[in-house]
Amino acid sequence: MRCFSLKSYLLILALIWPGLGVPAAFADLLVGSNRTNALLRFDENTGELIDEFVAGGSGGLTRPGGIALGPDGNLYVASNMTDNVLRYSGATGEFIDEFVAAGSGDLHKPSAIVFGPDQNLYVNSQGTNSVLRYDGTTGDFIDAFVPEGSEELTQPAGLTFGSDGNLYVASHGPNPVLQYDGATGQLLSVFVPSASGEIRNPTSLRFGPDGNLYVNSRGNSRVLRFDGATGDFIDTFVPQGTGGLSAPNSMLFFTPGNTP
Repeated sequence: MRCFSLKSYLLILALIWPGLGVPAAFADLLVGSNRTNALLRFDENTGELIDEFVAGGSGGLTRPGGIALGPDGNLYVASNMTDNVLRYSGATGEFIDEFVAAGSGDLHKPSAIVFGPDQNLYVNSQGTNSVLRYDGTTGDFIDAFVPEGSEELTQPAGLTFGSDGNLYVASHGPNPVLQYDGATGQLLSVFVPSASGEIRNPTSLRFGPDGNLYVNSRGNSRVLRFDGATGDFIDTFVPQGTGGLSAPNSMLFFTPGNTP
Protein backbone atom coordinates (compact mmCIF):
# COMPACT_ATOMS: atom_id res chain seq x y z
CA MET A 1 0.00 0.00 0.00
CA ARG A 2 1.31 3.44 -0.90
CA CYS A 3 1.49 5.66 2.19
CA PHE A 4 0.72 9.35 2.59
CA SER A 5 3.63 11.71 2.89
CA LEU A 6 3.02 14.05 5.78
CA LYS A 7 5.46 16.51 4.20
CA SER A 8 3.59 16.78 0.90
CA TYR A 9 1.80 20.03 0.12
CA LEU A 10 -1.91 19.35 0.12
CA LEU A 11 -4.90 17.17 0.73
CA ILE A 12 -7.73 17.52 -1.76
CA LEU A 13 -10.96 16.50 -0.14
CA ALA A 14 -14.23 15.55 -1.83
CA LEU A 15 -17.14 14.37 0.31
CA ILE A 16 -20.69 13.26 -0.12
CA TRP A 17 -21.44 15.15 3.11
CA PRO A 18 -19.97 18.58 3.80
CA GLY A 19 -16.70 18.29 5.65
CA LEU A 20 -14.65 21.21 6.53
CA GLY A 21 -11.45 21.85 8.38
CA VAL A 22 -9.00 19.74 6.39
CA PRO A 23 -5.47 21.22 6.34
CA ALA A 24 -3.50 21.06 3.11
CA ALA A 25 -1.14 18.18 3.83
CA PHE A 26 -1.57 15.10 1.64
CA ALA A 27 -1.11 14.68 -2.11
CA ASP A 28 -3.85 12.16 -2.85
CA LEU A 29 -7.57 12.68 -3.23
CA LEU A 30 -9.78 11.21 -0.52
CA VAL A 31 -13.47 10.69 -1.21
CA GLY A 32 -16.02 9.69 1.41
CA SER A 33 -18.39 7.08 0.01
CA ASN A 34 -21.75 6.98 1.75
CA ARG A 35 -23.03 3.83 0.11
CA THR A 36 -19.94 1.77 0.93
CA ASN A 37 -19.03 3.55 4.20
CA ALA A 38 -15.43 3.86 3.09
CA LEU A 39 -12.80 6.45 2.23
CA LEU A 40 -11.46 5.95 -1.27
CA ARG A 41 -8.08 7.24 -2.40
CA PHE A 42 -7.38 8.48 -5.92
CA ASP A 43 -4.23 9.60 -7.70
CA GLU A 44 -3.98 13.39 -7.62
CA ASN A 45 -2.73 13.58 -11.21
CA THR A 46 -4.68 10.89 -13.05
CA GLY A 47 -7.78 10.45 -10.91
CA GLU A 48 -7.26 6.69 -10.97
CA LEU A 49 -8.29 4.64 -7.95
CA ILE A 50 -5.35 3.75 -5.73
CA ASP A 51 -7.12 1.86 -3.00
CA GLU A 52 -9.83 1.80 -0.39
CA PHE A 53 -7.77 3.78 2.11
CA VAL A 54 -10.25 3.30 4.94
CA ALA A 55 -12.11 0.03 4.45
CA GLY A 56 -15.89 0.04 4.33
CA GLY A 57 -17.33 0.01 7.82
CA SER A 58 -13.90 0.07 9.46
CA GLY A 59 -14.35 0.90 13.13
CA GLY A 60 -18.09 1.09 12.56
CA LEU A 61 -17.88 3.97 10.05
CA THR A 62 -21.34 4.70 8.66
CA ARG A 63 -21.98 7.54 6.21
CA PRO A 64 -18.63 9.31 6.53
CA GLY A 65 -19.04 13.02 7.09
CA GLY A 66 -16.39 15.64 7.79
CA ILE A 67 -12.73 14.67 7.67
CA ALA A 68 -9.93 16.53 9.43
CA LEU A 69 -6.19 15.98 9.65
CA GLY A 70 -5.25 16.12 13.30
CA PRO A 71 -2.17 17.68 14.91
CA ASP A 72 -0.92 14.11 15.36
CA GLY A 73 -1.00 13.47 11.59
CA ASN A 74 -3.93 11.07 11.79
CA LEU A 75 -7.32 11.30 10.08
CA TYR A 76 -10.48 12.08 12.02
CA VAL A 77 -13.82 11.23 10.44
CA ALA A 78 -17.33 12.08 11.56
CA SER A 79 -19.56 9.01 11.34
CA ASN A 80 -22.93 10.57 10.64
CA MET A 81 -25.19 7.64 11.44
CA THR A 82 -23.36 6.42 14.55
CA ASP A 83 -22.96 9.86 16.14
CA ASN A 84 -19.25 9.60 16.85
CA VAL A 85 -15.84 10.62 15.50
CA LEU A 86 -13.40 7.90 14.53
CA ARG A 87 -9.63 8.09 14.20
CA TYR A 88 -7.54 6.38 11.52
CA SER A 89 -3.83 6.19 10.86
CA GLY A 90 -2.73 8.95 8.49
CA ALA A 91 -0.12 6.57 7.10
CA THR A 92 -2.10 3.36 6.56
CA GLY A 93 -5.79 4.16 6.98
CA GLU A 94 -6.08 1.52 9.69
CA PHE A 95 -8.65 2.11 12.42
CA ILE A 96 -7.10 3.41 15.64
CA ASP A 97 -9.98 4.16 17.96
CA GLU A 98 -13.29 5.83 18.59
CA PHE A 99 -11.93 9.29 19.34
CA VAL A 100 -15.27 10.86 20.30
CA ALA A 101 -17.64 8.34 21.84
CA ALA A 102 -21.08 7.89 20.37
CA GLY A 103 -23.43 10.54 21.66
CA SER A 104 -20.77 12.22 23.77
CA GLY A 105 -22.01 15.67 24.71
CA ASP A 106 -25.32 14.74 23.06
CA LEU A 107 -23.67 14.56 19.64
CA HIS A 108 -26.25 13.76 16.96
CA LYS A 109 -25.68 13.56 13.19
CA PRO A 110 -22.23 15.13 12.84
CA SER A 111 -21.26 16.13 9.32
CA ALA A 112 -18.43 18.66 9.74
CA ILE A 113 -15.35 18.78 11.96
CA VAL A 114 -12.43 21.16 12.34
CA PHE A 115 -9.48 21.53 14.67
CA GLY A 116 -9.43 25.02 16.14
CA PRO A 117 -6.57 27.37 16.99
CA ASP A 118 -6.66 25.88 20.51
CA GLN A 119 -5.94 22.43 18.95
CA ASN A 120 -9.31 21.13 20.15
CA LEU A 121 -11.84 19.45 17.88
CA TYR A 122 -15.06 21.23 16.94
CA VAL A 123 -17.95 19.14 15.62
CA ASN A 124 -21.33 20.21 14.29
CA SER A 125 -24.33 18.39 15.74
CA GLN A 126 -27.10 18.83 13.20
CA GLY A 127 -29.62 16.91 15.27
CA THR A 128 -29.28 19.28 18.23
CA ASN A 129 -28.49 22.53 16.38
CA SER A 130 -25.22 23.00 18.21
CA VAL A 131 -21.45 23.01 17.81
CA LEU A 132 -19.61 20.84 20.31
CA ARG A 133 -16.00 21.01 21.45
CA TYR A 134 -13.79 18.06 22.38
CA ASP A 135 -10.29 17.78 23.79
CA GLY A 136 -7.97 17.51 20.80
CA THR A 137 -5.75 14.98 22.56
CA THR A 138 -8.20 12.74 24.44
CA GLY A 139 -11.50 13.25 22.61
CA ASP A 140 -13.23 14.01 25.91
CA PHE A 141 -16.22 16.32 25.74
CA ILE A 142 -15.37 19.86 26.85
CA ASP A 143 -18.51 21.86 26.23
CA ALA A 144 -21.22 22.93 23.85
CA PHE A 145 -19.27 25.74 22.25
CA VAL A 146 -22.45 26.93 20.54
CA PRO A 147 -25.18 25.40 22.71
CA GLU A 148 -28.47 23.86 21.70
CA GLY A 149 -31.25 26.41 21.76
CA SER A 150 -29.25 29.20 20.17
CA GLU A 151 -32.12 30.60 18.16
CA GLU A 152 -29.94 31.91 15.37
CA LEU A 153 -28.49 28.49 14.49
CA THR A 154 -30.46 25.90 12.50
CA GLN A 155 -28.94 22.63 11.26
CA PRO A 156 -25.30 23.70 11.31
CA ALA A 157 -23.29 22.41 8.37
CA GLY A 158 -19.80 23.59 7.41
CA LEU A 159 -17.32 24.91 9.97
CA THR A 160 -14.19 26.99 9.43
CA PHE A 161 -11.95 29.28 11.46
CA GLY A 162 -10.93 32.61 10.00
CA SER A 163 -7.60 34.36 10.26
CA ASP A 164 -9.23 36.42 13.02
CA GLY A 165 -9.46 33.26 15.12
CA ASN A 166 -13.26 33.29 15.03
CA LEU A 167 -15.52 30.38 14.06
CA TYR A 168 -17.76 30.67 11.00
CA VAL A 169 -20.69 28.28 10.68
CA ALA A 170 -22.94 27.56 7.70
CA SER A 171 -26.55 27.24 8.80
CA HIS A 172 -29.60 25.93 6.93
CA GLY A 173 -31.93 28.33 8.72
CA PRO A 174 -32.68 32.00 8.12
CA ASN A 175 -29.09 33.01 8.99
CA PRO A 176 -26.87 31.39 6.34
CA VAL A 177 -23.44 32.17 7.83
CA LEU A 178 -22.86 33.00 11.48
CA GLN A 179 -19.72 34.34 13.15
CA TYR A 180 -18.83 33.25 16.68
CA ASP A 181 -16.10 34.46 18.99
CA GLY A 182 -13.34 31.86 18.70
CA ALA A 183 -12.57 32.04 22.40
CA THR A 184 -16.01 32.22 24.01
CA GLY A 185 -18.48 30.87 21.42
CA GLN A 186 -20.56 34.02 21.73
CA LEU A 187 -22.42 35.13 18.61
CA LEU A 188 -20.67 38.10 17.04
CA SER A 189 -22.76 38.59 13.93
CA VAL A 190 -24.96 37.18 11.23
CA PHE A 191 -22.00 37.39 8.90
CA VAL A 192 -23.98 36.61 5.74
CA PRO A 193 -27.66 37.53 6.03
CA SER A 194 -30.59 35.71 4.51
CA ALA A 195 -30.88 35.81 0.69
CA SER A 196 -27.57 37.67 0.27
CA GLY A 197 -26.32 36.63 -3.15
CA GLU A 198 -29.38 34.34 -3.37
CA ILE A 199 -27.69 31.96 -0.96
CA ARG A 200 -29.69 28.77 -0.29
CA ASN A 201 -28.83 25.90 2.07
CA PRO A 202 -25.08 26.54 2.41
CA THR A 203 -23.03 23.46 3.17
CA SER A 204 -19.32 24.24 3.02
CA LEU A 205 -17.36 27.45 3.51
CA ARG A 206 -13.71 28.41 3.12
CA PHE A 207 -11.60 31.51 3.29
CA GLY A 208 -9.73 31.86 0.01
CA PRO A 209 -6.20 33.09 -0.77
CA ASP A 210 -7.70 36.56 -1.32
CA GLY A 211 -9.02 36.61 2.24
CA ASN A 212 -12.64 36.45 1.12
CA LEU A 213 -15.20 33.85 2.16
CA TYR A 214 -16.41 31.29 -0.39
CA VAL A 215 -19.63 29.43 0.32
CA ASN A 216 -21.26 26.46 -1.40
CA SER A 217 -24.90 27.29 -2.05
CA ARG A 218 -26.29 23.76 -2.31
CA GLY A 219 -29.87 24.80 -2.97
CA ASN A 220 -29.07 26.45 -6.29
CA SER A 221 -25.78 24.78 -7.23
CA ARG A 222 -23.35 27.68 -7.19
CA VAL A 223 -20.37 29.01 -5.25
CA LEU A 224 -20.73 32.51 -3.84
CA ARG A 225 -18.04 34.93 -2.72
CA PHE A 226 -18.41 37.32 0.21
CA ASP A 227 -16.12 39.98 1.62
CA GLY A 228 -13.94 38.28 4.23
CA ALA A 229 -14.04 41.27 6.56
CA THR A 230 -17.65 42.47 6.26
CA GLY A 231 -19.61 39.51 4.87
CA ASP A 232 -20.95 41.67 2.04
CA PHE A 233 -21.82 39.82 -1.16
CA ILE A 234 -19.18 40.25 -3.87
CA ASP A 235 -20.21 37.97 -6.71
CA THR A 236 -21.26 34.53 -7.87
CA PHE A 237 -17.82 32.98 -8.19
CA VAL A 238 -19.06 29.77 -9.85
CA PRO A 239 -22.43 30.23 -11.62
CA GLN A 240 -25.22 27.72 -11.29
CA GLY A 241 -24.55 24.41 -13.00
CA THR A 242 -21.09 25.32 -14.30
CA GLY A 243 -19.35 22.17 -15.46
CA GLY A 244 -22.36 20.17 -14.33
CA LEU A 245 -22.08 21.38 -10.74
CA SER A 246 -25.04 20.07 -8.77
CA ALA A 247 -25.80 20.37 -5.04
CA PRO A 248 -22.20 21.14 -4.00
CA ASN A 249 -21.13 19.88 -0.60
CA SER A 250 -17.44 20.63 -0.06
CA MET A 251 -14.47 22.53 -1.42
CA LEU A 252 -10.81 23.21 -0.73
CA PHE A 253 -8.32 25.67 -2.22
CA PHE A 254 -5.22 23.96 -3.53
CA THR A 255 -2.39 24.31 -6.06
CA PRO A 256 -2.14 21.23 -8.31
CA GLY A 257 1.34 19.81 -8.72
CA ASN A 258 3.03 21.95 -6.07
CA THR A 259 5.32 20.24 -3.58
CA PRO A 260 7.57 21.78 -0.95
